[in-house]
Amino acid sequence: MKVVTFRRSAHMGRTTIPPGEPVLLPDRAVAKLLTTHGDAVDVAGTDGHYNKYEGQPLDGRSLLLVRNGGFGDLLFLTPLLRYLDERYKHAGLAVACGRRYHGVLLRNRYVRRIFTYPVRLKDLVAYDYQLFYEGTLETSEDAGLHAVDLMARHAGVADVGNRRLAYDVEPALARKAKNILRHELKVKAGDATVGLHLRASSPIRTYPLESSLLVAATLGAAGARVFLLGAEGDWGKTVGRRLSPSVKLENVDNLCGRFRTINHTAAFLSRLDLLIGPDSSLVHFAGALEVPTVALYGPFPGAVRTKYYPRCITLEGRYAVRPGLEECTPCFKHGPDPCPQAGEDRASPCLRNLEPEGVVRAALGLLAKKGWGEARRWAEG
Repeated sequence: MKVVTFRRSAHMGRTTIPPGEPVLLPDRAVAKLLTTHGDAVDVAGTDGHYNKYEGQPLDGRSLLLVRNGGFGDLLFLTPLLRYLDERYKHAGLAVACGRRYHGVLLRNRYVRRIFTYPVRLKDLVAYDYQLFYEGTLETSEDAGLHAVDLMARHAGVADVGNRRLAYDVEPALARKAKNILRHELKVKAGDATVGLHLRASSPIRTYPLESSLLVAATLGAAGARVFLLGAEGDWGKTVGRRLSPSVKLENVDNLCGRFRTINHTAAFLSRLDLLIGPDSSLVHFAGALEVPTVALYGPFPGAVRTKYYPRCITLEGRYAVRPGLEECTPCFKHGPDPCPQAGEDRASPCLRNLEPEGVVRAALGLLAKKGWGEARRWAEG
């Protein structure tokens, strides 16, 4: 984190920053700012402004936790927020994050206030303690520690107790999602509804598109209603471009870009019988909402992310660079670049080795547990 002072009035998102007023920005944003407007800003460290929280009592005290995002990372913070709020009887907890991600916390009962970047320095120092989470997940040396526990340990808390992620769907959005399913998508009583998330935020964690389409087609042929979920443009840029005429997506609806915010998407997810997805935000929303999930992992072991989701089956792909060599999975690689072993499709080989047939079997097993008789008949047939 850095303290940035603009020499002239500046606009960042919806915020106007007057000249001379210091604001807090994450390192990546500061690096970009120095590249584009280096002659218009002064940058300083946070020394003297950062009273780091390390587990001190919060009776009558306030704490600001700072993490830009993403959606899943902020969800990983919520068990800690619950623990602190309940232990210290409604502690003065606040979170600073990127505007894109703040919707995750809008209905969180444990957060008293949400700041979005840029955070004014006067707001930062108004809190008794601060805790910066920038780089906490990315640079952890304890690769096997679950993200929830890692967030807690960074705060000096050994055990938060209840590790379920905290997220509540807005009732109005839940009603809207129900109406979409019933009236727009014509889902009938007894239909099995499956969400299939097409892409993670990084190509290294994304299940190959062709495999996803085969899963969707197979479940659709079994009679399930499958809804492709993703960002606006995912269909046109990927699925629509590569879809072979021989692939028949019966009972499959493209909802990429259909929902305006992550909260709308989460509300729709909450009405589904099942989610299938890679190591992505929707898997973590499903964990918080206790939606049955088939999670697809390769670069990271599933236990590091999903072991606290009671209704989640995690499937892991394996890969070795050459036969007979030790497997390179899990490699714990993340970020914007594809796997170094990826081909032209940019897919990680470990996830490519995760057979669609196994994904379908796991999905049908969860649907059968929910009472969808067609799942059992299809599997047995």
